[in-house]
Amino acid sequence: MNSPDDTSLLVVIAHPDDECLGAGGTIASHAKQGIDVDLLCLTGNPVRNRELEEAAKILGVRNLLTMERDDFAIDRGLENRVVEAILQWRPKSIITHSEIDYNRNHVACANIVLDAIEWASHVTQFERAHRVDRVYQMEVNTLLSKPNVMINVTDSYDTALEALRCHKSQMDKADGYYERFYDARTRLRGVQSACDRAEAFCISLPKHAGPFYPKNCTDRLE
Repeated sequence: MNSPDDTSLLVVIAHPDDECLGAGGTIASHAKQGIDVDLLCLTGNPVRNRELEEAAKILGVRNLLTMERDDFAIDRGLENRVVEAILQWRPKSIITHSEIDYNRNHVACANIVLDAIEWASHVTQFERAHRVDRVYQMEVNTLLSKPNVMINVTDSYDTALEALRCHKSQMDKADGYYERFYDARTRLRGVQSACDRAEAFCISLPKHAGPFYPKNCTDRLE
């Protein structure tokens, strides 16, 4: 089983625009640092996928995989697609939705990703199995009550906002709600982090309940 690239990140989202609302500044700042960022979206249509392509270019995403599925068509059948993305792009870390989000599709996406991470690590199933080191669960509309990682996005906020505005089919709907919410939320997290703007995440270790792994053995706790 190969080790993950030390500078690789996969973002898995339920809908086009979630990447900007949840982690736009984080994606942009990491890409600017030369870190490879790949993006997989589990739903979409021709219009929204074109918007996502424009946003991804602005954010600096390396690879983008889109699908044409209804917003509510997130089911277990998508788990294999996530596994394929993990095995292909071999990320060190994954950003996805939170399991406590009020949006049931975001929760479904999070659960699919967590199970896909575990399955992709099975050396008995895949010749080039891959183990993801960390999962970062983001907030979109539902604020995380106990985030344990804050990313300073002060310098990348304008890039994230430009990318968010690419999603015209959504931004034009709610009298600027999404843009205003992203502005307010990043300011709030900035206040909590002693910077101008920040994005919040809950970091967790992926579950690895499959066969025993040599990598699970260590000489000391870290």
